[in-house]
Amino acid sequence: MLASSFSGLRRSTRGRFRSIVALSALMLLPTTLAAQTTDKAAEDPTKIATKAGVSYSGDATISGSLAVGPKFKFNARISEGGQWSVGASYLFPIAILTFAASKSEFDDGSLQTRYSLGGFVPCKSLGVDTGKWQAFVPFGYTHTDAENSVTDVELDETIIVEMSSKSAYVGLSGIRPLNDRMTLMAHGVVSKGSDDFSGVALGVGSSYHLTPSDRITAFGRYVDNSFGAKQKLGISYQHEF
Repeated sequence: MLASSFSGLRRSTRGRFRSIVALSALMLLPTTLAAQTTDKAAEDPTKIATKAGVSYSGDATISGSLAVGPKFKFNARISEGGQWSVGASYLFPIAILTFAASKSEFDDGSLQTRYSLGGFVPCKSLGVDTGKWQAFVPFGYTHTDAENSVTDVELDETIIVEMSSKSAYVGLSGIRPLNDRMTLMAHGVVSKGSDDFSGVALGVGSSYHLTPSDRITAFGRYVDNSFGAKQKLGISYQHEF
């Protein structure tokens, strides 16, 4: 009887030990995932974090993201000129995937509404060594509706022409930390779609970290596609919570 009691006690102890180990692993998992996210640079497009910022490039813009756990976040941006963007991102083991809807205006007054599903793949997850640059491959699919203003010389009036297109895009972007405070950024994307749609987007910038959570960025962007063209120079401030 004593042996039976001892055997039962040993089984009970093993069960409790396994439960403690399993519970400890579950408690450490979110901390490990959070640490992996925290280790990423603020400029890393695959980082899941809660951020808020303002920028100016001809008009003022407010933007931000809200992280819900270590893998999911909501994104939003709106400018004083009425341009906006909303979406959400999910982090997979080898890439981040984002759905977004946006409205923008080109230099000639054309309006463009876009719905896109795409993301970024870190080149290191593909086994590609990019040296001191952290490189990413942006990719995706976009549906675009646009309204172009066309002047009819004979009627002496402006006519709104509606256009739409479906396209895919791919490119290359990178960030290059120069030191603990300054980082260079660059990207280029080409797109091709239905109805002879084509486009290119280029950008360069440099960010300076005032604190580990605060940074300012100077940037330049150029977009030219079948619906119109625009170019911007701007400056932004962002805080990461």
